[in-house]
Amino acid sequence: MTTKATPTESLTTKQVAEALGTDAKTLRVFLRASNDYTAVGSGKRYAFSTKDVGTMKTRFTKWSKERESAKAEAAKVSTPTE
Repeated sequence: MTTKATPTESLTTKQVAEALGTDAKTLRVFLRASNDYTAVGSGKRYAFSTKDVGTMKTRFTKWSKERESAKAEAAKVSTPTE
């Protein structure tokens, strides 16, 4: 289910994750790894608006590709060659 939002409407982490094509857990890992986003309030909550999604999608895609490359490289290193 996709929720339509107005340009200034605030979005939940779950809504942003859906817009980025990922799940909320992975998005939170990205947010904690990034210096571009800071939690607001208690409980490490984040505040987003619809205008944040475009820039975040670019950053998330780059981070995701780098993360997958690092995992693949680590797998090659940990796999013994004979």
